[in-house]
Amino acid sequence: MFDVFLLMKIVIAALGLIITGLFILRRISSDKTKGQTLKHNISLIRNEKLLMHTNKKLEKKRQRLLRKSRSFRNKSQNELINKSKKLGITTGEMILASKIQMNLD
Repeated sequence: MFDVFLLMKIVIAALGLIITGLFILRRISSDKTKGQTLKHNISLIRNEKLLMHTNKKLEKKRQRLLRKSRSFRNKSQNELINKSKKLGITTGEMILASKIQMNLD
């Protein structure tokens, strides 16, 4: 009887650890994909000439990026620097993206 309860506790603890580990891995991987998507979108903004929108595909990407990143406008320089360090993007690109957004709004 004692062995059955001990075995049940071990199984429940192991399941809890597995679920917690999967949750943490999922959060880490989603942060990485968000950073890669942001890097790609910033490179698309750099490739597009902002005065003439000749490439419709890049223009659509830029419009979607601007809609999704409204939070850049209200952030201070320190918050942008911290976010760029976290995502592994150069600080200049983050500031450039926020300034482009502010100028286009």
